[in-house]
Amino acid sequence: DPAALVRDVAIKDHVAQQAGVHPHTVRPGDHSAISSAQPLTRWPLTVTSDEAETVVHSTGEPTLELGPVIEFWDRYFGLGRWPVEDLYYGLIRRFVRRVHLVDPEAHEAVRGQSLLYLGNHQVGVESLLFSILASGLNQVSTVTVAKAEHQQSWLGQLIAHCFSYPGAADPRVITFFDREDKGSLPRIIAELAAEMTGPGKSVMVHVEGTRALAARTPVVKMSGAFLDMAIYVRSPVVPIRFVGALPVEPLQRRLEYPVDLGQLDVWIGRPIPAEVLAARPYKERKEYVVSAINALGPPVEEEVPLPGDRAMEQRALAWSAQTGATPPHAVLLEILQRSEAPTPAIARLAQGVIDGHLALEDTPEDRWLGELARRLYGPRGPSIVS
Repeated sequence: DPAALVRDVAIKDHVAQQAGVHPHTVRPGDHSAISSAQPLTRWPLTVTSDEAETVVHSTGEPTLELGPVIEFWDRYFGLGRWPVEDLYYGLIRRFVRRVHLVDPEAHEAVRGQSLLYLGNHQVGVESLLFSILASGLNQVSTVTVAKAEHQQSWLGQLIAHCFSYPGAADPRVITFFDREDKGSLPRIIAELAAEMTGPGKSVMVHVEGTRALAARTPVVKMSGAFLDMAIYVRSPVVPIRFVGALPVEPLQRRLEYPVDLGQLDVWIGRPIPAEVLAARPYKERKEYVVSAINALGPPVEEEVPLPGDRAMEQRALAWSAQTGATPPHAVLLEILQRSEAPTPAIARLAQGVIDGHLALEDTPEDRWLGELARRLYGPRGPSIVS
């Protein structure tokens, strides 16, 4: 059908220009399109045609389409709708703008394999969000390696609480190592290698181990220990770069969320076969991967933060000051209050803010909800009535 061909070409060209991708990666739909180079971004559009021309118009801002991620985790947990979805998918929708695949075909070729992701580090929450997203995209559960002190952080405790939900099997999206214990990291590497070769597990490592304080901070150094692991288990190495979450001027403290409650982009590079790394001398091997990380996305020296949401930040800070909830928990409550279709439990939690109290039944699910509410409400916030 010549008319359908013209329509598809017009859509591909339009979305390619908007998204900055090659037209051949664009898959047209009836009222939207998705690019395999940005597989979780949907571009809404309309098409009008007459005998003279075909015109494509965008009908709104692109939106995050989490279908593949949600399907993967639905199969994993088998719980149906449950409140942890509202937390994790809410965080992703709020703080992740786009996920970019530099080479969609190469990524498709390794789908279902254990991968080693190596990247930079901008803000605290990106570790969890990447594990959730990468698991769905590659169809293999992904664990991020983090320092032991983060186990007692608000995020480490939130993750532990989430997977204590009745009936949930902990997928271990974060694993912790103790920098003071020389045997800790080798022990974890051995455990991860066994999982990667056995049931299948992908691993994410922030190669410099700590969060940057400013944008335009390239990766400079990395340990070769994880590359040795990848070569040993014959796992492809995938460079990762997080972009857009930090200001140009250095901060005084490391951030949990993107600056001004903005967003970040995730760039996923071309998988590097283990044998390609094995063929290089040890020092060159590390330099090769570091260069691949820094080459992703916009030029390092041109990076700027993505737009923030100062109004949301002020609301969260006001709630924190009023109730004693920590600022990260206050932000999470802001996100949950604005869920478009929350689970019943999260709808009750949000309503508790309006009512000034949350009534709980004596069930495992409500006891779990009560503990979450205590963190988000703060000691001087709405009362929790059992």
